[in-house]
Amino acid sequence: MILDHPTKFAHFLLDQAIRPGDVVIDATVGHGDDTLFLAERVADFGQVYGFEIQKEAIETCADRLTKANQANQANQVTLLNQGHERIITALPPELKVQAAIFSLGALSPDSFEHVTLPNTTISAYHQILSRLNRGGLLVFVVDPRFNETQEEIDYLIADLSRLEPTNYQVTHYKAINADQGQVLAIEKI
Repeated sequence: MILDHPTKFAHFLLDQAIRPGDVVIDATVGHGDDTLFLAERVADFGQVYGFEIQKEAIETCADRLTKANQANQANQVTLLNQGHERIITALPPELKVQAAIFSLGALSPDSFEHVTLPNTTISAYHQILSRLNRGGLLVFVVDPRFNETQEEIDYLIADLSRLEPTNYQVTHYKAINADQGQVLAIEKI
C-alpha cells in the first residue's frame, strides 16, 4: 500500500522525478533511509548530497551505504556534517538539482534533542528552489512519531502558500481519517 507511510509515499513521488545521472539532495540524512533510496535512483553516474548536523548519523548512513553495496558511494554520495541551512554554500555554484527530500522532526522518537527548526528548514528549501530544475521535485516528510510539535509544519505551510503558482505547484498530502503523517511536495513548473 502506497499511502500507509509518509516516507513511502514521498519516495513514490520522487521516483517519478528522478532519473539515473540526476543530482539530488537529502537535506536531513538521519539514519540514511532517504540517502540510500536517492543513491539507488541516480545510479552510478548521478550525485547525492546529504546534509546532517549529527556526526553519528553521518557515520551510520555511510555504514548503511557500504553494506548496501553502493560501491561507487565515494564518488556518488557526498555526506556533509552541517545543517541544511548551508546548502547554498556547500554546493558548486552552477549546480542544478532535480530533487530533494526533508524528513522533518527528530532523528528518532526517543531523542528530541536535535530537531529540524522552522527558520533553518525554510531557508534551506528556498536555497534548493533556487537550484531546482524545471520539473524538479522537493518533498517534506512529516512522520508524527518524530515530531513533538506542529509549529514547524505550520510555519512551513504558511511560507509554501506564498510561492508563486505560475512557478511552483505545491501540494499537501495528509490522511483525513488517521494521523499517519503528511507529505508536502513542490514541483517547479
